[in-house]
Parts: sequence; structure tokens; C-alpha cells
Amino acid sequence: MNPIRIVVAEDEFFTRTGICQLLDCEPDMEVVGMAENGQEAIRLVKAHQPDLLLLDIRMPPGMDGVEVIQQLRKTDKKLLIVALTQEGPLIKAVQDAGGNGFIPKDQTDMFIPTVRCVAQTRADVFINPTVSKRYQALQAQVKRAQLTDLEHDVWRLIGFKNEEIAQRLFKSSGRIRNIVTDLYVKLAILDDGKVSQRVQAMEMARFLGVLESPTQHLS
Repeated sequence: MNPIRIVVAEDEFFTRTGICQLLDCEPDMEVVGMAENGQEAIRLVKAHQPDLLLLDIRMPPGMDGVEVIQQLRKTDKKLLIVALTQEGPLIKAVQDAGGNGFIPKDQTDMFIPTVRCVAQTRADVFINPTVSKRYQALQAQVKRAQLTDLEHDVWRLIGFKNEEIAQRLFKSSGRIRNIVTDLYVKLAILDDGKVSQRVQAMEMARFLGVLESPTQHLS
């Protein structure tokens, strides 16, 4: 799997260096550029074509982070942009400008899970630390489950009926029914009497970006 290629834009030298060191220590992340102002951030994004821009919003005079997002979004809709800020009005401005999420600068423990969450799900949601903590917890839960390839495929298709899953995976309906039951146990999905286990499994898969929805197959 290719690493998440990241450009970091932060005007304060030691903060910028610390963030880059933090990211570079992760095997699935690679810092490909460091910018100290808005203009340089745009230049590096165009030069390196990263997957994600980690952007401080309070930049030096000339072009702040919100303006950087607005400029980039004129030509680049695919670039993922995560803002570094904890100011309410700025968070809303980032979202309105086309940002994909934010991380409070004082919560360094959330840098890695939030970046990974945004990069892996590419969901059209505004990520916040609470959501990324949930994402990290669910990732750990799935890892502990140690699903087989077939179990993971069934989970990915859990939005379909068992008979449809069986047809897609060339298995019997009975086999799929047994696997679905096993999934509930392995993923620790309990019958709480409120939301069905199947719906819970679907929502977990959707949140983690693995769910294949039946609507994707409608012509």
C-alpha cells in the first residue's frame, strides 16, 4: 500500500518540524513538502501533488489558511485538506471553504488518527477529534477480529441480501448466513434490542469506508 503523501503548512518552525517528525514516523505516511506560508503551501501542492494538505489556518500576513483552501479548491477538488485550528469561527470557515476536517493544535495525540481517518475514508464529512477517536477505536476492534478474506468480503457487501451476497461471492446462501452470524460475534456487535445487528454492521463498515452500497450498482 502506498503511503499517504502529505504537505505540511505551518509558519512556526519548531511546530512545523515536530509535526513532520510525528508524521514521518508512521509507516503509512510520508511528508513530501513543508511550507511556512500560504503561497508556499499552494506552490508545494501543485509541485508534489500530495494526497493531503495539513494546513495551519493562522498564517503570516498575505494569505491565511482559509484563503489557501479557497484558492486550491478552484482547480483541485480531490486534494484532502485538514486544518490546524481550534477556533470555532475558523472551523466553520474551513468547512465552508471546502476543508475535510480539523485538528486542534494542542491535541497532538489526534494528528495521526485524524489524518489517517480522512485519508482512508475520503468520506464527505467534516472530521473532528471525537469522530477520529471513534474511527481509531473501530479500526482496533476490526484488527482484533482477525477476519478472513471471505469474512471481510461478506462484511463489505453486508448492505445486500444474503442471496445477493452469495451470488456475488459464488457461495451458497447458507454459507453466507453462517458467515454473517460469525461476523457479529467477531466484531462484537451485540443485539441491543434497538438497532439490528445487521444495521450496526453496515454502519460500522460505512464509517470505516469499506461498505459497498447497493446504490453504487444502480444504473
